[in-house]
Amino acid sequence: MGCSLQYDLVISDLDGTLLRDDKTISERTKEAVKRFEAAGGRFSFATGRGIHASRRYFQELGLRTPLVLLNGSLLYDPVTDRELVVHPLDPEAVAAVWPLLEEAGLDILVHQTRRAVVRELTPRIEEHLHLDGITVDVQPDLSPATCGTLVKILSIGEPEQMERAEAAIAAAGLPVTVVRSFRTYLEVLSPISGKGTGLRALLAHLGIPRERVLAVGDYLNDIDLLAEAGLAVAVQNAHPALRAVAQRETLSNMEDGVAAVLDALVEGREIGRPIDG
Repeated sequence: MGCSLQYDLVISDLDGTLLRDDKTISERTKEAVKRFEAAGGRFSFATGRGIHASRRYFQELGLRTPLVLLNGSLLYDPVTDRELVVHPLDPEAVAAVWPLLEEAGLDILVHQTRRAVVRELTPRIEEHLHLDGITVDVQPDLSPATCGTLVKILSIGEPEQMERAEAAIAAAGLPVTVVRSFRTYLEVLSPISGKGTGLRALLAHLGIPRERVLAVGDYLNDIDLLAEAGLAVAVQNAHPALRAVAQRETLSNMEDGVAAVLDALVEGREIGRPIDG
């Protein structure tokens, strides 16, 4: 590692943070990642996306550091194409949570480590597939009994539907982690999953102490990621709850806020600005 860098690892959320609103990575950000890694740093990202939906981005950036995928349910090595750590959902928990999501009126898309499956292509699911640029398998008999081993259940709907599902899952006391990754996305993960858990696994793999890690995010599913980092940075467009756990603020995703952080590290400048109370 370059001894001049204040942080050895920078890990960023993708959507709303590293990515611009059109789901692209700017040329400025690509160059900033290259400069940071040339200076001896490591760059990674933590996302709710799976391998296929992330591939374009880690290939564009030429990343060699493992990635935290599926909101911490998978630690993936993009160089060897290996699944380093996997946290599957318990089948009994899947069987219990599935009807609660359906009763709330949510559309369900399930994830294995390398495959996404739906029962049918609803308008909400088709919109999600378009946004993420992925394809899914359609399995008309999809159910807890036929879905195989899952690492994530993504449910899509309106905020009030998600609130009903969250309340029902909490009342049932099910051994799962529930996170909101977008205003219309409610995700169900194993009880030990989360971006923070994924970051801890990544640090153990790399042998880097948390004090030498900087994390950048924008949304609710980034809160535990930032909590596990030595320095927590919010992009300017971040959710208020995320800002509440951040120490510094950088520019928005549309202003290449992650690039600004990386450039500041390489040039030895102050990172962003303090979060206003």
